[in-house]
Amino acid sequence: MSEAKGKLIVIEGIDGSGKKTQQDLLVERFLQNGISVVTDDYPHYESSFWGKHVGRMLAKEWGNPMQTTPYLTALPYMLDEADGSKKIIKPALDNGKIIVSNRYFTSTVHQIAKMPEGEQRDNFANWIWHAGYDELNIVRPDLVIVLLVDPLICRENILQKAKRNYTQGHLMDAAEEDFNHQMESASEYRKMIAKEPERWTLIDCCNEGNLKSKEEIHELVWNEIKRRKLI
Repeated sequence: MSEAKGKLIVIEGIDGSGKKTQQDLLVERFLQNGISVVTDDYPHYESSFWGKHVGRMLAKEWGNPMQTTPYLTALPYMLDEADGSKKIIKPALDNGKIIVSNRYFTSTVHQIAKMPEGEQRDNFANWIWHAGYDELNIVRPDLVIVLLVDPLICRENILQKAKRNYTQGHLMDAAEEDFNHQMESASEYRKMIAKEPERWTLIDCCNEGNLKSKEEIHELVWNEIKRRKLI
């Protein structure tokens, strides 16, 4: 008898919301419960052709990507995610593994947020989701956990990040610098949660304007995974 198909859990949120921290805590919790886990992290800035291209783009090597149509800037992200879906995600799922990914194709929300509100944004959203899931056959996640953090707190967290190679010496990448874009992205995450509550869920990481401890947030994440019977 073949193993049951695995599960893909994605940690999402705007830049600086603590995704990597929660990914690490979740992986540790799975291991403590005797459950082996595969991890992934997007974009693949150092390890894939398209991920490296994303890094160069965010470092403004060819101009500011925030001023370029997402019909173009979304492509290297999507191709990196399609490559990872084929080479990493699908094989692990077929082997019955749980995968915990820091970002994924679900981060397309950030590209959608670049479009003007209304018909243009809706048309682009329909196009990009179709392009990824239907044309490139990117594997759909079982659960997308969105960390809701005040964008001002996120900005402070970004400023405290260690140096990253892909930013080429800059403190922030192009997307992180654009505070309005971060606000719009947070709004788009809320829309996705309302649109697909069976697949997307929100974790409120603040209490009266203050960031909860990483342990408190982790317990909320863990309880949501159990509530959804993914383990």
